[in-house]
Amino acid sequence: MTTRTNRMASIVLGLVNVASAVMILGLVLTLAVLVIAPATKGPVEVDAAWLGIGTRMTIPVAFSVDRRTHHVAAPSLNVDEAEIRSATGALRFPFRGGAFFLGNAILLAVLFGLALWVLGQLRAVFRTVRDGHPFVAANATRIRWIGCAVIVGELVRAAIVFFEHVYAKTHFVADGLRFEARPELNLMAFVYGLIILVIAEVFRTGTRLDEDQSLTI
Repeated sequence: MTTRTNRMASIVLGLVNVASAVMILGLVLTLAVLVIAPATKGPVEVDAAWLGIGTRMTIPVAFSVDRRTHHVAAPSLNVDEAEIRSATGALRFPFRGGAFFLGNAILLAVLFGLALWVLGQLRAVFRTVRDGHPFVAANATRIRWIGCAVIVGELVRAAIVFFEHVYAKTHFVADGLRFEARPELNLMAFVYGLIILVIAEVFRTGTRLDEDQSLTI
């Protein structure tokens, strides 16, 4: 491996370590909320839309706008009537506790834990790159698990968002808005996951060739 490759691997390792520290902080704060919230009467936030902790509760929502209540037009374009469709946003409201709050906090903790695990796998891979031995059998397995985690993580994220949509649609009303519940899958996440799985196969093939070359020598 070249010095430049080693330097790049070291830089990526540093970024992974920073990201891990952020995830650990988020996990610690989420667990603290789980412990403190049942005993406090004040507002505590679990932000399901942005994975944040603060003073209120925030969830992702999908909605449509009643065009009779909110008229949309573009006079400069001679458009007298337009519609806002498939809109999304974040709904923030006072903390109410209960099963919904605890469920969101637990899901956040699980997501932080999953992110830490993926970052740990990445750290192990880039350490072998930095040390000049990337084609080891363990790396193919690690990269394969990362690809699977990306795909499964997107499915879990979409399921959580849909659940939040249903909650908003069931409990909230807004003048001129109609809350909706719809699945929101990010197809690019599946593409990225498949690309990572292909890379895992490349590493597996490279590992086998490297082993064959070592035996030949």
